[in-house]
Order: sequence, then C-alpha cells, then structure tokens
Amino acid sequence: MSLALPISPIRLARAMLVIVALGAAAGAAAAQSADEQSAYVALLYTPVGGLPPLPPVSDSLARKSGVSLLGRLGHTSRGEGALTLTSYALSVEVPRGRMRLGATLGYLSASCGVEWQGGDDDCAGDIMIGGSMRSMITNRSLSGNDAPVHGKKSSSDSDGRLIVGFDANVGYSPRQGENAIAAAASLPTGLALQSGSVRIMPFLTPGLAYGRLNNVAYEGDDAPTSYGAITFMIGGGVGLQFGTSGVGANLGFQRVMKSQGGATQLGIGMTWSGVTGAVR
Repeated sequence: MSLALPISPIRLARAMLVIVALGAAAGAAAAQSADEQSAYVALLYTPVGGLPPLPPVSDSLARKSGVSLLGRLGHTSRGEGALTLTSYALSVEVPRGRMRLGATLGYLSASCGVEWQGGDDDCAGDIMIGGSMRSMITNRSLSGNDAPVHGKKSSSDSDGRLIVGFDANVGYSPRQGENAIAAAASLPTGLALQSGSVRIMPFLTPGLAYGRLNNVAYEGDDAPTSYGAITFMIGGGVGLQFGTSGVGANLGFQRVMKSQGGATQLGIGMTWSGVTGAVR
C-alpha cells in the first residue's frame, strides 16, 4: 500500500536533484560568508549532517514494525594534516501510524593536523543529540504491476521497486559553548532489488537544510553573536536487508554544500528491527 501522489515519484525525485544541483552551482559562484560557514559547521556537528544518511523507509503501511535500533559511524577528513571528524551514534525508532519517530544520541570527536588553520574550537569534540521523523511516500513496482492477481499478493518484488520517502531531522550540539542547531528535510529515493534472501537498495538523498551557531565570533566581530543559513545537502549509498531477520546494514556518503572548501563524509551503519505484527 502507498500514498497516492499527484505527480510521478520519478519526476519528484528528478526535480529534487535538479534543485540541489542548481543550489550547488549558485553557491559556488558566491563568496563564502560567516552565515554559510556557521551553517556548514552546525550541520556537521549535529546528527543532521554528521552521520551517514539512511535508506528510505520501505515497510508496507499495512505492516506493524516494532522498535528499531540503529548504530552509525561517520568520518569526514579534509586531507592529511587537516581537520578530521569522526561521529558515533545510537538511534532508536518507534512506529507511530504512518511514520517512524526516532531519537539519536552520539559523540563527535575532532582532531586537527599540523596544517589546520582554523580555530581551536574546531579541534574539540562534543556530544550531539537529534530527533527524526521518517515516512514512505510511495512504493511502486518497476514493472508497473502492483495489482494483486486472483486475490493474491503481487510477486513484482522480484522485478525491483521504486521507493520514495520523506525524512525530517533536527539536531543540537553544545559544541564547546557555541550551541549548534540544525534541521533538514529530504526525499530519500531508492531502488529495492532482491537477490535471494538479501534486499539491496541503492539510494540518493537530496535535501534542504538549515544550520546555526550561537555565541560565535568571526574576524571583525566586536562580540560573539549568531550566524546561520539555509543550504543544500546531497547523500546516498547502498542499504542491505538480510532476509526476515530484521538485521540490515548500509554504506553511505553525505556532503553539505558550500561555495568554498568542504569535504564529503563517508559512513557505515547497522540496524535491527523488531517485528510486532505480520503482514495481513
């Protein structure tokens, strides 16, 4: 079962990717500002941009899943001798109607090489917390055969399925007194392919995000103040689901767009989903 869309999910995903590409091109043509840099840092130091993305929710709306546990590790490096960030986090998700609500607790460690020219605060780690809401917009067979045959379920899963979801995330980190806050909305879009008992899902996650640092001072500031901006994010990866065990894994990347500098995060994740009800 899926929610009806007024437009094709393929067109929806393409439109989101075009918006992200245009935003990245526009950002590259502009000079980096204190607002942009603050947004970039705030996103990386919170679960919103500091952890690898997840594949879209793929459970049928007729299925009642139990509590899910998710462990993720993200790593971002600007090269040897520069800044390196490593984030570790554990998340819990619970089903609520058509959505999955989650909470995340993690820690980000930072280390600066001899070539790093940023501030001392960049080299200090801190805790990070976050909240999430994930849901499925549509789940359709690539063959176009979603209709049951003679009262039985369609077997079109073997042909692959296009899955489009909606994710909303918020995050916070004290970040050594600068109080980083962030929020993002994204459209994870994946292709669910079956190989024996293993489901393989390559996916892309374009999104729009906002980040802000409070109590931060840049060159020329008389006193610490707040800076923030809206920016684009692009992520993706490959998700794996191992049979009916509820165990899954994913490899992913994520990049917060900025006009100058920046780095791509690489990460891994493991999930376990308890099932409290079967498909009816």
